[in-house]
Amino acid sequence: MRNEKGITLVELIAVLAIAGIIVALIASVLSSGTNASQRTSLNQQLQQEGNIIVEKIRAQYLLNQKEDAVSDTFEIVVENEKLIYKDDTGANTVISEGFKYDLDPASADASSPTKKIVVLERTQKSVFNLLIRGKTNGNSPDQEYKINTSFSKLN
Repeated sequence: MRNEKGITLVELIAVLAIAGIIVALIASVLSSGTNASQRTSLNQQLQQEGNIIVEKIRAQYLLNQKEDAVSDTFEIVVENEKLIYKDDTGANTVISEGFKYDLDPASADASSPTKKIVVLERTQKSVFNLLIRGKTNGNSPDQEYKINTSFSKLN
């Protein structure tokens, strides 16, 4: 009779191969879950940033232009990855920063440069279009959030 208490080299290699496949599958699932979480988190950040931008512009738009200190028009400008509010007095206020901004992306095509300035008029309805882009840490493309709105008020 033979002694069969040990395991053979073939059995050991088979177990290691199966264990390696299982570890690779688990690592793949965890990696894709992390990437999905980053994309979702960035998408939420872009939406929140978009809401903040619209509310800050709306607050400026609704200022009473009957006062001498408030002009009828103001500009929204993109400079160095910053979205800036500029009025006639020369005051500059940063509305948002840290993302890439394209003003009026609906009017731009692939060959034309993106707009850097939009003038909003407090005395009439003003259309405002903005595309905010953010980059995830992985190899996925930029996330985008589009704002298409108009500002108006009753006189």
